[in-house]
Amino acid sequence: MNAVNGWTPRESGMVLGVARTDITPPVGIRAHNWGAARTGQATGVHRPLTASALAVADPDLGWRYLVTADLGWWQSLAGYDRVYRPVLDALGGARDALLLHLVHTHAGPTLAEEDSGLPGSELVGPYRERLVRDLVEVAAAARDAARECSVTWAYGSCRLAANRDLAHGHRDVLGFNPGSPADDTVLVGRITSTGGERLGVLVNYACHPTTLAHENSLLSPDYIGAAREVVERHAGAPCLFFQGASGDLAPREQYLAGTGDTDRHGRALGHAAVSVLETMGAPGSALRFAGVVESGAPLGIWQPVPAAPPEESSFTRVDVGIRCRPPEAPEQTVRQWANIDPVAAAERRARADRLAEGYRTGTSAVHPVFVWRLGDAVIVAHPGEAYSQLQTELRRRHPDRAVAVLNLTNGPGFMYLPARDAYGRDRYQVWQTLAAEGSLESVIDAADAAIGATPPARPVLS
Repeated sequence: MNAVNGWTPRESGMVLGVARTDITPPVGIRAHNWGAARTGQATGVHRPLTASALAVADPDLGWRYLVTADLGWWQSLAGYDRVYRPVLDALGGARDALLLHLVHTHAGPTLAEEDSGLPGSELVGPYRERLVRDLVEVAAAARDAARECSVTWAYGSCRLAANRDLAHGHRDVLGFNPGSPADDTVLVGRITSTGGERLGVLVNYACHPTTLAHENSLLSPDYIGAAREVVERHAGAPCLFFQGASGDLAPREQYLAGTGDTDRHGRALGHAAVSVLETMGAPGSALRFAGVVESGAPLGIWQPVPAAPPEESSFTRVDVGIRCRPPEAPEQTVRQWANIDPVAAAERRARADRLAEGYRTGTSAVHPVFVWRLGDAVIVAHPGEAYSQLQTELRRRHPDRAVAVLNLTNGPGFMYLPARDAYGRDRYQVWQTLAAEGSLESVIDAADAAIGATPPARPVLS
């Protein structure tokens, strides 16, 4: 058997900039994110909401932007368009030059037009206009700050996330399921300038931000705020969080009163990310086997050597055709939810109507998937809430790359993508979605093909 003489970490070389801004809305804004909530307005702020931007130089288009915002989800295509389109236009970007990602906090403001006339809704329009300006400014600031960088990638783990599909009587409920394993992978990217300055840290992790729930009325990024705080204190640079494929994942302990537990959860993730950072070598380096020192045992000696990060990049959009369930007649939905709380039933009926707008045509839809290849890494983003199988399967199929998977990015398609075996259950993610059985697997195969069409990453072992 041939000996291994070298090991090369996953890295990306690029011209890149980082910036952040505060996007906290005014107290009193409409913030009704739970059907069971009886408080429809924000009464205070737990932690500020922020938006962070990466500006990446693209030899073909000039600039591409990946913006992550401490917001929940788009309740409608109209609400999404009212933010995304003016931001993209102001930046002068071509189609899909902007990936707008939401961290999926359940303690953020409502952005939906449908809430007009409800308490706090008078603040939504002015806030949305300010949000557009803030997102344009933070993306432009990232572009103006861009310089030659390397991003060093490494995987770790954090036990915060648990499976949340719990069998209870005749149906499944959203709660900790100790009988099923959960993907606990955390992917960390360390951004370093060619001069050695640490410019930022990227954290990609999959776990629903549902520590705070229907009893909460404070604006908050949930656990993400404390996680960033821990990383930033250690790294001395901004931490950008990206929500992974968390459709079936959430904290073991969730829906809790008070903010102490959400900060505890965030610290757990933050320390896990710091642990990954501490295992990284110097940017732009690899390890080479340097020989054996005979001691009481033969000691294999490895030494760092220069290894320039690959600078190749590509940016692809794949429109995945999926099957959808046929539209339901109004009387069907009335019968389906006749025996639950009227407030929750009304929200379920309205949500189903909003999901279909601009997405479903009869029994089919086109689900957009964005694949950015950056050196040894690849970013796969889409607008839905995919089950964790999306990330575990892509990482299994592409072990030579650092694979970041982002839910809740761009649109339309703001719905769950459950795994095939979930469709035999009475489960929230199944009856919430318009996507038919097999849709997630179609997205996985399409993303897999798009990744496979890009040049291979450098060999990890040599």
